[in-house]
Amino acid sequence: MNRLFTTGLLVGLTIAMTQMQAHAAESKQCYAHRASYLIGEYLTRTVLEQARAQARAAKVIVNPVTQEFEPDRLKIITDLDLKITGMSCG
Repeated sequence: MNRLFTTGLLVGLTIAMTQMQAHAAESKQCYAHRASYLIGEYLTRTVLEQARAQARAAKVIVNPVTQEFEPDRLKIITDLDLKITGMSCG
């Protein structure tokens, strides 16, 4: 009886953890529009961190050349003077 209860409890916890991990993975999302007010500013470490935090991004890449999509990454585009001209997620 104890073994059956323990097995049932273990299965239930495993299912609950799987669902929690799936939900946590969905929440890792970038929201570039939240940091769009920084367009026109010059890129500094402070501005970069501010953009990352506002966009809720896990990573930031400046002037990307890669085509791979990462939903938790903020891409910041600058001109030659490091003035922010755009940003997006991916």
